Amino acid sequence: MSRISRRHMLGLLGAGLALPVLVKAQDSSPIRIGCMLPLSGNGSIEGNQVFKGVKFAVAEANAAGGVLGRKIELAVEDDESNTSKGVLAVRKLIEQEKVPLIIGTYASAVVVASMKVAKELKVPMLTGGSTGAIATDANTPGDPWFFRFFADSTGQGNDTANAIVHKFKAKRVAILHDTTGYGTDLAQQTSDVVKAAGGEIVAKESYNIGDQDFSTILTRIRTLKPDVVYIGGWAADGATIVRQAASVGLRTQFVGSGSMLSDDFIKLAGPASENFAVATAYEASTPNKVGRAFGERFRKEYGHDPGMLNALGYYSAAIGIEALRRVGKPDGAAIQQMLANGMKDFPIGLGPEGTTADFNEKGSVDYPYFIAIIKNGKRVLDY
Repeated sequence: MSRISRRHMLGLLGAGLALPVLVKAQDSSPIRIGCMLPLSGNGSIEGNQVFKGVKFAVAEANAAGGVLGRKIELAVEDDESNTSKGVLAVRKLIEQEKVPLIIGTYASAVVVASMKVAKELKVPMLTGGSTGAIATDANTPGDPWFFRFFADSTGQGNDTANAIVHKFKAKRVAILHDTTGYGTDLAQQTSDVVKAAGGEIVAKESYNIGDQDFSTILTRIRTLKPDVVYIGGWAADGATIVRQAASVGLRTQFVGSGSMLSDDFIKLAGPASENFAVATAYEASTPNKVGRAFGERFRKEYGHDPGMLNALGYYSAAIGIEALRRVGKPDGAAIQQMLANGMKDFPIGLGPEGTTADFNEKGSVDYPYFIAIIKNGKRVLDY
């Protein structure tokens, strides 16, 4: 064989060896994104509302051609609001499913435990519901791996407490809260703001998630004649409390935490939910044009308006998918850098007009909340 022909053969062999590399570079298989939420057990009402929004965002992205020329698939884990299961779920999503991003989760205790693993394995987490300030406070300033694009428990508690003091003109406030970090943080922030404004906390009672009988506590609170009763906790417990309050004759203004924003809360509480108030970053009637457009698309797909938890789920996925698109590859470390530094021009439909995914050095986006009041079984924004 001549030198030229040998050279020619080597060239063909080289081309053949390169072929698998070319095929891999043009990979059209789906990109898998992790999603971890409480889909059963405690917090499942909230978790499934968030999940519905996540799925809608993925469906929209895929209908528009996917990202990087590939469809998006969700790798889903149910953490059941259990810390140990959450840690195992994060490891599975990263080490077995090879996801570059995790949407989740909801319970603050699960977040705090699982975010350590995610950071260790260099995959960012983008929550669609956890408000515990302890999570973003645990981030290294300037290098966050856990991201939240709505107010933490401190901000939410502050907005709620200000409504209690200024909108409802309350001087005497009773507080009921669950024993989680979420409920405890909200109760403390509400208490601090009310006291600073000259109000009095006439009762501060805690309960365990899933408790069924609040009649003794509520009867005692009734004798104290509070102007407002604040509930910091999850939707199912809040609904039980307002129903039992009505049955013991405790009739006053009730105000609750963000978990009580779902339609499920209204269904569970029934007529007792009338005039219940809650701070919210989103309602379909929002003055935020981006948020209204999202609401119209969601309504067309599902036949009902989205609630805040649907919106949180939607934007957690939408922000993550956009970060992936901008990075140009499913790489966790690169996505983390994009979330931390490159999303301030990406508009979101939460909060006031002009809100964007402009994460601060702690991985949070802060803006004022609205107040929604339940009227005839519907949440109505009250300006």
